[in-house]
Amino acid sequence: GIRVVPEHCSGRVWPAALTLFQHLVGHDDALTCGARVLELGAGTGWLTLKARQHRDDLQWCATETNCGDAYARLARNLTRAGGEGTMARGSEQDESPETKTQFPRFAALDWSAVAESKIATQAWDLVCGSDLVYGEAGALALAKCLGVLLRKNTDDGDAERQKKGTLPKENEITVDSSPKCLLAQTCGRWGGFGYDAILYDALVSEGLLADAVGGELLLGSRELKQHVVVFKISVARGAAASADAKSHPLLRAKRLRAAHENAAERNMTEEDCDAREASKAMDELDKLLE
Repeated sequence: GIRVVPEHCSGRVWPAALTLFQHLVGHDDALTCGARVLELGAGTGWLTLKARQHRDDLQWCATETNCGDAYARLARNLTRAGGEGTMARGSEQDESPETKTQFPRFAALDWSAVAESKIATQAWDLVCGSDLVYGEAGALALAKCLGVLLRKNTDDGDAERQKKGTLPKENEITVDSSPKCLLAQTCGRWGGFGYDAILYDALVSEGLLADAVGGELLLGSRELKQHVVVFKISVARGAAASADAKSHPLLRAKRLRAAHENAAERNMTEEDCDAREASKAMDELDKLLE
């Protein structure tokens, strides 16, 4: 069976993976017949195996980083779950995923170097992943990776049309050839001090939109809690802009935390204010002494 390593984020099956799987099952339009799927941060391989169990026609490639033994663990799990010889092995050092005929396939992938990866040269129908961000550096790398993958098909198509002299005229409607992208994110983690807002800013800086299309949206609720949201990530076109910061789910925890802090500050006594300032001074001293 699948090997789980509780002490590492890539070694556990997170609720976001279950939510993403349920979303894919309930929206088969995201998975056309024989769809070519690239999964980022596949972790234990649970989503890979569940999706293939649901649809064995899917041409699924699961990827992971080499950091923390994550890719090696993914490769072991997929090989063990599929039986000896039923999984094609893959890494950035050996055979590229597109040359293999067995599925699911798996490969190591460095998000910060995806443009130089053989994976970036392939055509994908869907790029997906769940709970991929655990720090600022990861959020920036993920956004850059998605920018490369989502723009490649469109840019290649534009280059080919330019060569043939068939670029679309102004206001002409064209078919978007870029892959679909679905990310499931557990929002509001760690009491609202997670990396949702950092991911939002990283996506915006790469010219990407994150539209909530599934999961638990908590519309109208002011409760600060963890909840999984499925986002459709796409390239901003023309005058298209990201969702209003007053309502975007990735900024929900930040908004609520700020509102709670402001309410608490209004009720603070003079002694409370003095204690807070003293605590800030101690924190600054600790940083200076590090």
